[in-house]
Formats: sequence, C-alpha cells, structure tokens
Amino acid sequence: MIAFVLPPHRPLMQRLLPLLPVFFVILWHTGFLGARGTMPHGPALTTLSIRFALVLVLLTALAWLGRAVWPSSWAQRGHLMVAGGLLHGVYLGGVFWAMEHGMSGATASMIVGLQPMLTAVLALWLLAERSSLTLWAGLILGLMGTVLVVVFDAGQVGSTRSAIAIVLALVGIAVGSVYQKKFVQAFDWRAGAVWQFAGALVVTVPFAALFEQRMPTLNAEYLFWLGWLILILSVAAVALLNTLLQRQSAINVASYFYLIPALVAVTSWFIFGDGLRWTTWGGILLASFGVWLATRPRT
Repeated sequence: MIAFVLPPHRPLMQRLLPLLPVFFVILWHTGFLGARGTMPHGPALTTLSIRFALVLVLLTALAWLGRAVWPSSWAQRGHLMVAGGLLHGVYLGGVFWAMEHGMSGATASMIVGLQPMLTAVLALWLLAERSSLTLWAGLILGLMGTVLVVVFDAGQVGSTRSAIAIVLALVGIAVGSVYQKKFVQAFDWRAGAVWQFAGALVVTVPFAALFEQRMPTLNAEYLFWLGWLILILSVAAVALLNTLLQRQSAINVASYFYLIPALVAVTSWFIFGDGLRWTTWGGILLASFGVWLATRPRT
C-alpha cells in the first residue's frame, strides 16, 4: 500500500482537516459552471480530453519536483487507472455529454444527486461499512433537499443518448468511489492522480474521436474556464476528494454531493442571473441537515 503524504506544516493541516468537506463542496460545484462556460466554444469530450491531458502533464511535473511517492506495483497503478476512469472519465464524460445534448443542468444534477444513495448501498454490500437509522434518515433528507432545489427547473431531459449518458455518470461516480475506497485507500495524491487521469483519458479520447469532429474555439472565455477546470477542479478538488476517501467512509464522502446542486443554483444566480426560488433555500437547509445527520459519528 502506498503511504499518503501530508504537505509540510502538519499541525496546521491537522487543524484544517475538519474543514476539508467545506472546501471540497465549494470547489467541486464550480465544475458545473466550468462546463457551462466551455460548452458554447468546444465539444464536451474533446474539452475533457484536453483538460485531462494538461492535468496529466502538470501533475507529473508536480510529482517529480515534489519527490512524490509513486505507486510501487502495476496492480496499484491499474487500480488507480480504473478508479480514475470511473470517477473522472465516465462521470464527467456522462455529465458533459448529457448537458451538451439537450439535458438541462437541473435535470442532470438531480439524477446524479442519487449518487449518495447508490454509493451507500454499494458500500454496505462491498465494504461492509456500518449503517444506522440516523445514517439512512440523513441520506433520505439530503435526497429530498436536492430534489427540492431542482424539481421546478428540471424539465429538459434531452435525447435518449443524453439520458443513457447521465445514468452512466451516476453509476461511474458511485462505483468509482467504492472501488477506490476498497483497492487504493492510501496514496500520494500527486503521483496517484497521474494514473487516475491516465485512466480518464482512456475513456474520453476514443469517444471524442468517434463522435466529435470540430476543435474548440480558443477564445478568452474558453481558456479561462478550461484553466479553472484544470487548476481548481482537477488538481485542488480532486486532491481533496482523494483525501476524504482515504480518511472517511465512502458513504460519508458521497453525502457531501447532496450540497452540490444547491450551491450551483446559488452561484448561477449570482454569476449568470438565473432565477432562484424559495424552494431552493428550503432545499439547501434540508440537504445541509441531511448531510449533517448522515456524517455524524456513529456509535
């Protein structure tokens, strides 16, 4: 097993550990904004492939310069590639493809909002994680809050292909989270993420070559959001996700995703001027309470 390496200033990092879920949710939700910013200027899977390739180069340099601990066996590298292919390739590819082909962001977020429930079932079955009535009550309340946030805006499903893509995204992130928790619980995130994004490229590049013919338009808006997706999402947010999966149960980590649609709704209102209903605020409160309930220490 690969040792997880904390950055310098360990006492400070230990004090910040309780805040990692907050940082993760704040950073992760901006991925939907990045998708919205890049899609008018470039096809989804091609953009993802460019993003993953640039992240691969960046993290390889970061790992070598920082003397990261690299995976010691091909089995470990293979597990990281499978986890990355599911968590990044299948999940992001499915979400981006579905939104590009007619599915509204609200509908997409509601469907992938089922992820904590699916992850809980898989984790109880495959990881033998502990459950309780409080846990299930929190998961159900979180799901209800997510639905309340998007239900009045979730009217656009798109084509059959977009529906299939979003279901694959849901399965990808749920199975990927459980797979990583089971097979690669501890690793240096810099070196490990190199193999994860290599696995993601294996997923996106063939489909981009098969279904997409045009290249992105490299204007200022596209480059800004591409840079954001690379640095904020694929480096910072993924580092936090890997840390959380190592330190918490798969069910706990999955429950944080209930907060994503609510935060996307508020940020879209602030940045893009989208409408914000009173049900959004009710959903935010309900989802937040559900996450608190689901992640309480269980005895």
